[in-house]
Amino acid sequence: MNKIIAVFLVCGAFSCKKEKVSFDTAEESRKIARENSSSLAKSFRAESHLEDYDLMFRGDSTISVECPQGDGWASIDLVNHKTNEIIKLKCSTVSAGMGCMTDADFKQRGNYANQDGSCNKDIPFPLPKVVN
Repeated sequence: MNKIIAVFLVCGAFSCKKEKVSFDTAEESRKIARENSSSLAKSFRAESHLEDYDLMFRGDSTISVECPQGDGWASIDLVNHKTNEIIKLKCSTVSAGMGCMTDADFKQRGNYANQDGSCNKDIPFPLPKVVN
């Protein structure tokens, strides 16, 4: 019982409620995440000699007013319309060093895959622009 009271006291003192941002602020994060991941995906496509593939962006679906930094990963597909081949990518929304990787490779990297779909408080906010 004393532990429960202590938690309430700590939350009261440090405001454990989630801070929300405005819709416009969340939308700006979505734009930056898209620009960053798009730049990284274009680099991945060029380095992998996949120029015949178009990019289809789905972005970081975890960015919201409650989590404006998102999970740090955007989903992007490389699509070859001639062969109907699709290569699924995960691209960082904040790090040129992490860049992009195939979805299969991403899933094998537990530390990255565990971040996917959950608000990542280790991601800086506001999102920095990636210099690629």
